[in-house]
Amino acid sequence: MQVIIFEDYLAGELRPVTLTRGAFGISLCGTNLYSLVKKKGLKVSYILREYLRDFYKEDFPNSPLNEESVLFINASFPPVNSILEQILGLTGEGSPFLAENDSRIVFAFFPRLKFDLTKFNEFSLTNFLREQDYSFLEEKFPLINYPFDIVKYNQRYFQENLEELKKDFREISPGLFVGNNVDIHPTSCMDTEDGFIIIDDNTKIFPFVYLKGPVYIGKNCRIIERTSIKHTCHIAHNCKVGGEVECSVIEPYSNKQHHGFLGHSWIGSWVNMGAGTSVSNLKNTYGEVTIRYQGRKVRTGMQFLGCIIGDYSKTAINTSIFTGKIIGVASYVYGFVTTNVPSFCNYARSFGQVTEHHLPAVVKTQKRMFARRDVSQTRTHIKLLEDVYNITKDERIMSGESLSL
Repeated sequence: MQVIIFEDYLAGELRPVTLTRGAFGISLCGTNLYSLVKKKGLKVSYILREYLRDFYKEDFPNSPLNEESVLFINASFPPVNSILEQILGLTGEGSPFLAENDSRIVFAFFPRLKFDLTKFNEFSLTNFLREQDYSFLEEKFPLINYPFDIVKYNQRYFQENLEELKKDFREISPGLFVGNNVDIHPTSCMDTEDGFIIIDDNTKIFPFVYLKGPVYIGKNCRIIERTSIKHTCHIAHNCKVGGEVECSVIEPYSNKQHHGFLGHSWIGSWVNMGAGTSVSNLKNTYGEVTIRYQGRKVRTGMQFLGCIIGDYSKTAINTSIFTGKIIGVASYVYGFVTTNVPSFCNYARSFGQVTEHHLPAVVKTQKRMFARRDVSQTRTHIKLLEDVYNITKDERIMSGESLSL
C-alpha cells in the first residue's frame, strides 16, 4: 500500500500558516503529518500547491506512485498517531472506504485504483475520489480548518503522541527522554509529573531552566537560562527560546530568546520575537475568544488563545500582542497589536503608522538571517517570497490605502 497526502481546495486558505508550507508540514504534537506517515514505513506521495513544489521537494521527497492499493490522507489532518493506526487497521480489511468532515474528505482507501498522480491537483482530486465505489465511515475525524485548530489539537493529542515518540529516545530519569548529545545543566528542573519531556539531538538546556511536561524540544535548540516551558509545548528544530512559554508551537529556526510571555500560540519559521514581547492568551472577561478571520468573526470555542504569527515576521522590543490576533508573513510589528496584521506590513498602529513592507527589503533580510544560521539563500527561497507577496495582495488591499485595519 502507498499513501498519498493531498491538499484540498481549502488548504491554501489557512493563512498565514500554509502560505509558506504544505499543510502536512505543520508542526504539532511532536511531529508533522508527513513524518508520522513515513515513520510507519510507508511510501509517501503528495499533492501540493504548485508554487510550493520546488521548495518542498528536498526536505519532503515525493515518491512516485507505483501501487494500486492507495490510502489518501487530507494534508490538513493533524498528526495523531492513534487515529492513523486506526485507519491503517481498517485498510487491512481490504474494503474501500471514505471519511468526511464538513464536506472535506479526510481519508479514502481503495485497494485497487488506477491513479495518475500528475493529473490531479487540490481542486480536482476531491471530485475524483467521490466518484469511486466505497462505504462511508460514520466517525468524524479532526481537520485543521482554522489556524487556532493547531493550538487546540496540539493540546488535545500531545500526550498520547509522545507515548509513541518516546520509543525513539532513551530515558535518563523518570519521564525524561533524550536523543544524542543533549546537554542539560544540573541546575535545571525537569518536571514530568503531568507528562513526558522529550529533548532531541544536539540541544542544550542552560542553567535554571524549568520544563514541565508534556513538552517536546527538537534538534539543535538552545533553551536560554531561566526559561520556563510548560504544558504541551512543541519547539521545532534550530530554535532559541527564553522567557515563559506555555501550550505553544514554535516552528524551525525561530527565536524567542528574551523575557516575555508566549501562550497558546503558533509561531512560524524564521520569526524573531524582540525582548519584552508578550502575548495575551486570556480575555479580561474570561470568556470565549472570538477571532477576526478572512473578513468575518469566528468563534474558537477556546478560553485560552494567544496569537498566530506567519513565517519571517518580527516583533520589536516590548511589543504587546492582544488575545487571538493573527500576524501575516514577513511583517514587522511594534507597540500594541490590537488588530490582525496583513502579510508584508510594517505595523505600528499605536504610533499612527501602518505601511507596506516592500519585497526587496524582505529578501535582503532573509539573506542576512540565513547567513547567521549557515543557511544559503537560493532562488527557490526568493521565488517563494515573491509568490506569497503576490498571493497576499488582497490582504493589503482589503486593509485600505493606509493599510490600517
